[in-house]
Amino acid sequence: MIRSVSMCARPATLASLAVASLSALLWAVPAEAKKFVYSPIVHEGEKELEYYVDWYQDAADRTTAVNHEVEVVNVLAEHDKLSLYGVWEDRSKGGELNFVRYKIEWIHQIFEHNERSWDAGFYLEYQIQDDPTGVQKADKIEFKPLLAKSVGKTEFRFNGVLEKELGVATAGATTPGAELGYAAQVSLQARPVQPMLEVFGSLGEVRDLHYSKNRQLIGPVFKVGLGRRLVWEVGALFGTTPASEDVRIKSNLALEWY
Repeated sequence: MIRSVSMCARPATLASLAVASLSALLWAVPAEAKKFVYSPIVHEGEKELEYYVDWYQDAADRTTAVNHEVEVVNVLAEHDKLSLYGVWEDRSKGGELNFVRYKIEWIHQIFEHNERSWDAGFYLEYQIQDDPTGVQKADKIEFKPLLAKSVGKTEFRFNGVLEKELGVATAGATTPGAELGYAAQVSLQARPVQPMLEVFGSLGEVRDLHYSKNRQLIGPVFKVGLGRRLVWEVGALFGTTPASEDVRIKSNLALEWY
């Protein structure tokens, strides 16, 4: 749904920018993070049920893992969307699937759609770790500034990514510093299959940025409309640096309704 353009800034805009600025001072993208490029646009009244799964091989320790995420999305207000996740992971060769974390996600749209040259918003996520082995792990908070722009039939999206662990993972260990990352997407508006090119990167800790630690994935993704309410995204991402994963195959199936 495209809303009418307002020429007056909403009072919430200053507060939104303040939250974004403060968050950026505190808070990156872990290897097992969901690979998804978010839009700042919130569609009023939208609800979603999503199932995300990916398979990847980690170049660092040669392990293979499968992530499963189930997401329930509800638009709370005209410019705010809240999502609740459950995350399961399989890192064992025996195929055992374990619940590993909860996630709470909030997306806020700052400007009205097409009010500025770029649509803008921000994303906040809190992860509550629930390790099946009983080992204490730190919770995480993640902040992303969201940008999007359409030029003809081509859409550009960019997400900055900053993440910080909260607390100490194990007794005597120091908490890692804030990490920096990014995600970007170029897509061509077409039906029923929409082609996209996506890039995901992790630059490492802000206090210790070094090329040898950089991880980057790039590859084609396709969005397929399966009827009026069902959308499937599937793609393959390939590592471009020595520290990157070799390959990651991802799939996201979304049921949308209003």
